[in-house]
Amino acid sequence: MTLLLLIGFFMSLFLFVLLMGKKNKILADKVLLCIFAVYALTIGGPYIEIYNRNNDFPYPHLINNAWLFLLLHGPLLWLYVKSLTVKDFKVKHFHLLHLLPFAVFLVFHILNYLFLAADEKILLTENELFTTTVFFKIRGISIGISSIGYNIWALRLLRKHSINIENQFSNIEKIDLSWLKTLVIASLIVFSVNVSLFNINNYLHFAGFYELAQIAYSFSTVYVFYIGYFGIRQGRIFVDYPSIEIEQPFEPVKQDEPGTGEKKDYSHIISRLTLLMEQEQPYLDPELNLLRLSNIMKAKPEIISEVLNSSLNQNFFDYINKYRIEDFKIKCLNKENKHLSIMGIAYECGFNSKAAFYRAFNKFEAISPTAYISKVS
Repeated sequence: MTLLLLIGFFMSLFLFVLLMGKKNKILADKVLLCIFAVYALTIGGPYIEIYNRNNDFPYPHLINNAWLFLLLHGPLLWLYVKSLTVKDFKVKHFHLLHLLPFAVFLVFHILNYLFLAADEKILLTENELFTTTVFFKIRGISIGISSIGYNIWALRLLRKHSINIENQFSNIEKIDLSWLKTLVIASLIVFSVNVSLFNINNYLHFAGFYELAQIAYSFSTVYVFYIGYFGIRQGRIFVDYPSIEIEQPFEPVKQDEPGTGEKKDYSHIISRLTLLMEQEQPYLDPELNLLRLSNIMKAKPEIISEVLNSSLNQNFFDYINKYRIEDFKIKCLNKENKHLSIMGIAYECGFNSKAAFYRAFNKFEAISPTAYISKVS
């Protein structure tokens, strides 16, 4: 376990230095830098504590400090997700309130522990006497609430992001942040288990504190590797979202009279949109998004989105990919396309990856493309 902690510590430092060398860092990159720094301290601290216990405490003033940084994990994760999912997000002064629990516990830690004599720190650590204090129990509950609460908050942000991009993009593989959702869910599960074990152990004492700590902190090594690998590769989500200037004025939309409670009449827009999709086939563009379609339609993107969601009960992603699937179903039976593979035809229909195509086909047809072709041939 100690070797895993040491690996995690140096991995955090390596990723920190690697990301420092990245040019044109966005806010998400800067938050990721903070995450690597905090995890280096979080993982390095327990390693030093274990080293101290195994070597007659050569560095007594470096023990029992790592727990403080657990109060930064949640806020930094939230900030990282927020910076990736909200376009042009900026850190404001009121965001510093997220650091308040860390600041409060830091003050208490300084007043009650940091300036104790080395002998007192060794005594508290050697016999794990600090685990019997009320402060220890309060900090355990607080870390649990913070960690679990921020993970749930991050999941809600990712859910909102998923809805947002499906209403704007027809291909979302590179921007759906599925890797981050997996990480947050895993983090939520592990934190919940760890917090439960530590808090139950406060009363049942079924294991030593440092035995549980080694297991809990070892997870951080896996966490750092995962978020480091995907986080450094993650590009900007909204950077390629074009700002299209529409040359002709938007077509006015018929509005209902206030207080009538009737739905707006979008029938003429639906007709125009259907005609456009069937005749000009803009869905063949793999990079088609809501703004590009609105430019072709000469209609406000907000109106098109409202038409799709309220009148057709579809988001933009499903609406476009449904046309692509229908086009594939026609082309795969065309003898002129016999020389093409399944993916060759899919690419011609506007898909840009195998995973996206198969996922969409199964969603709309409840069968794989291969099985469908065998069935209709």
